[in-house]
Amino acid sequence: MPSARTSMITLTLTLCCSSPAFAQAQRVEPKTAEAVVQADDAWGDAETRGDGDYLEHLLSPAYVSIGAGGKITTRETIIAHARARGASAAYAEQAATWKAAHPSRADVSIAGDTAVLMWKTTGANGELVRSCDIFVYRGGRWRALYSQHSSAS
Repeated sequence: MPSARTSMITLTLTLCCSSPAFAQAQRVEPKTAEAVVQADDAWGDAETRGDGDYLEHLLSPAYVSIGAGGKITTRETIIAHARARGASAAYAEQAATWKAAHPSRADVSIAGDTAVLMWKTTGANGELVRSCDIFVYRGGRWRALYSQHSSAS
């Protein structure tokens, strides 16, 4: 009969290894523009679901975002906000409404293990916002390293 400690270790490993974040982290992604777009889309979906575990795997430890107004948002802040919000139907509806009203198309450039995903959209005040996400390819998957948003023409 297994000991209580062995049973606890087995249960912990089973729970960790069956989580969606763990499964995503173990999957090897191709080094293609399509995979970068998929990683970016999955990022938005994870924020909508409040999936902090997925965000921990996607966002590099040094990740930061600079907003169009110059505000810096850290990886820790993004993860904490997603976890605090959790899976919110109201937030999901708000995000879907925003995306429908502000369509954009991503363009991806890849150089070695670095990808730059760029897009343009209109901001809350109707101004043009140019954005980019920088991804690096590490351990068989794309990880977000930096984001920049600008309303400069």
